Parts: sequence; C-alpha cells; structure tokens
Amino acid sequence: MGKLIRCSSALAKEPYQFRLTKTNVYSMEEVCYYIRHNIYTIQDEVFDREFVRWLRTELRMESVAAKMERLIDDRYNIKDIVVTLCCSCDYYGEEEINEIIRIMDETEKLPGYARKKKKGDNYLRCGSYEKAIEEYEKIFESDEILQAAPAVYGDIFHNMGVAYVNVGEFQKASEFFLKAYEKNNREESMASCLFSLRLGKDVKTFKKLIGEMDIPEQQQGEWERQFQTAMESAAGSRRAVQIEKLKNLLESGAVEEYYDRVHRYILDWKNEYRRQISV
Repeated sequence: MGKLIRCSSALAKEPYQFRLTKTNVYSMEEVCYYIRHNIYTIQDEVFDREFVRWLRTELRMESVAAKMERLIDDRYNIKDIVVTLCCSCDYYGEEEINEIIRIMDETEKLPGYARKKKKGDNYLRCGSYEKAIEEYEKIFESDEILQAAPAVYGDIFHNMGVAYVNVGEFQKASEFFLKAYEKNNREESMASCLFSLRLGKDVKTFKKLIGEMDIPEQQQGEWERQFQTAMESAAGSRRAVQIEKLKNLLESGAVEEYYDRVHRYILDWKNEYRRQISV
C-alpha cells in the first residue's frame, strides 16, 4: 500500500487485488484506505462475489460479507457499498466517512468529460499509461468537452503528453505538449514539449520551435539545466541500471549470463506493460 497502516481487524493470508490499479490489500483498514485514495474512480472497481468470498474466508467478516451480498443482489449503488465497508472498522471516523460521501456526491454532479479526466488522471498516477491515454481519448468523443474552458483542454493534452513520454512515444508526446501550451500557455507544457523533442532526437523541430517561440536565452538555459537534472536522475533508474549491467556483461564476455538477464528483463517489462493495459 505504500503507507504503514495500523490494523485492529483480521489480516488475510491471501490478499484481495483491486483490478484497476493491481493493488493488493490484506485487511479492512487497507480496503478503506484504498477507497479514500482512489475515490474519484472507485465506481469502476468491482466489488463482486469474489470480494464477498474474500471477506468471508480471509477476513472472517461474516456479517459484512452478508451485507455486501444483499447490496449486490439488490443492485445498490457504489456509495452504499463504500459506506458499508468504511463503517465496518474503526479506521475512519464519522467526519471522514461524510467527507468521502461528499466527494462521491460532487463527482456524480461533474460533467462526463470531467469524470473521465479524473479517471484518466488516476490511471496516469498508477502508471497505467495506455489506459490513461484511452480514457483521455474518450473525452473527445463527446460534444460535452465543448463546454470546457481552454485551460481544461490544455490540462488533458498535457497529461496525454506525460503518458506518451512514459511509453516511449516522444514524437506524439511533443505534439500533445505543444497542443497543451497553445491552450494553457503554461511554461511547463512548452518545456515538456522541448524535452520530448530532445528525447526523440528531433533536433530540427527542436531548433525550429525555439526560433518560432522566440524563447529568451535565459529561459533556454534554465530549461537546459532542468533537462540535464532529469537525465541524471533517469540514469539512476532501475531500467537504466539494468541496461548498464547488460552492457558490462557483454563487454566482459559473460555471454550466457547476459542472455539469461536479457530474458528475465524482457519478461519483467512485458509483465509491466500488460499491467498498464489491463484492468
């Protein structure tokens, strides 16, 4: 879960996995924490028979499982399910539960495009970049988005750029960051556009854009420092370290170990990609 949670209820031997984010939980307290921190997209989680079975067999919460079963059978809305779960342990008090209800009520009142953006943002935060892109694209399939202010368009385009960077499509990323800048006029979007062009080694477009936008040299220098800092940070990332190890193995003549690690790394990367595109 990424946070130390004090649990007074039973702990499961086998976790329940929330499919949207591939998050495992082992207690009712963790379920409640997960609900609160994914509240904008919790309606897309499936509290189904499998969840009821987990409550019954792993947490031994028979009464809660029975309530959940009735709610599912009677097709109650997700808010009733969330309240039932949050009231089943002492992790949140009445004030915090009321706050969760308030957020869910406000989310229901949002325009369709705003709800889809929140869902896409959640995918982005969880590292499900392909699903984030898919959700953002859905926003433009409806005329509802025509009601939105230009800055909203800009934010969506910017986040699409972030998603494309993370799947290695730097050209597309630069295009979306430029679209974002044209709508929101934010320096962050223009800097991200230029960074994407650098990552994609598109020197021609990079220089052309610098000239067209008439970006001052001082600003160029600041962005260059930011870019170099980001590159240094990336050099220490897990994937960069893995690739460096592969190079060292090949150069030292450890061919068998090299191919063994290549196979394992590719398998890991495939599994990570599958996680991104699945729900």
